[in-house]
Amino acid sequence: MGNMKRKKKANRQGSVTKTKKNKPYWVRVTDPATGKRKSLGMYATRTEAQEILNNYLVNPYEIDNSKIIFSELYKLFISNQREMVKKATLESYKNSYKRCEPLHSLVFREIKGPQMQQAINNLNTSSATKQITKNFLTTLFNYGMELEIITVNRAKYIKIPKESVQKEKNIFSSYEIQKLWNNISTQWVDYILIMIYTGMRIGELAGLKKENVDLLQGFINGGNKTEKGKHRQIPIHKDIFQLIKGLYEKSPTDYLLYNQNWIFKKKEKENKPLRINFFREHFYKTLESLGMSHKPHDCRKTLSTLMSRQQLTTTAITDILGHENIETTNKFYIKTDKENLKAEMNNIKFYSDESNMTN
Repeated sequence: MGNMKRKKKANRQGSVTKTKKNKPYWVRVTDPATGKRKSLGMYATRTEAQEILNNYLVNPYEIDNSKIIFSELYKLFISNQREMVKKATLESYKNSYKRCEPLHSLVFREIKGPQMQQAINNLNTSSATKQITKNFLTTLFNYGMELEIITVNRAKYIKIPKESVQKEKNIFSSYEIQKLWNNISTQWVDYILIMIYTGMRIGELAGLKKENVDLLQGFINGGNKTEKGKHRQIPIHKDIFQLIKGLYEKSPTDYLLYNQNWIFKKKEKENKPLRINFFREHFYKTLESLGMSHKPHDCRKTLSTLMSRQQLTTTAITDILGHENIETTNKFYIKTDKENLKAEMNNIKFYSDESNMTN
């Protein structure tokens, strides 16, 4: 564990490690029966912790983890895994642990299947995220079995609820859009707002060349994926016009978006687009730092939902998003003219009038 001070002892004599927790002194020893490091608990003072350790060394006993709680076992688990798995896996464990908050204070061996099932059912996430959380619990319970705290992995029997077809899409709320504007100085927030306001896919925006941004007419030309999408014209909403204009003028590349931390050492690297995976990684990190949980495609769903709520015409919606149709009966339609398209886009209200939005 990082930033911990350890009082060193000879091999097999255990250790007292200072952490940053309420009871900061962590006593650990090597179990002579298994050769594995085991915890004797967390204590308020070093004196108390040292006394526990000394008593064990004088009279070793069978280490009893029967009262260890979920959060304590998680700490042991992460310490055990730190050198064994990739950083991304550790980050996934950390996020899954946060989602298991109702279990944190429970005695680990006493946690029952229904308690875990309820924790999973109550998550306001996609089925995929619930499955990731179940996988984490299964792995943690396997670790509990290794430590002989439990004999059955109850997490394996968690069922992932099917998503309802009628489930509300995870779109950005008015409050969240306001919050993004209030944090516009945070790097990557401007890119996320552009995704919301244009409905462009993450790959489309990352690969958008400045030559396809018409500031004079106020349109972004083109996209990808569908034939119609490749030729669509996206009106630049008045709220984001200055953002796009600023990026257009500042970007040292042929592309609208660029990594603002780049230091161009080789000329041939200057005109490469922003890597999609790099963009996606910072999309998640930026939103997480602001207390939001969304996928890149939620930006597109947000625009689609707002256009529908504000009764934009079907034709305008399909033109802006680049869809071939909204439903089968709308496959063939009359294309709107550019001025009507632009007017309809600017009718969309992304945040409430009462907000104190600062740029």
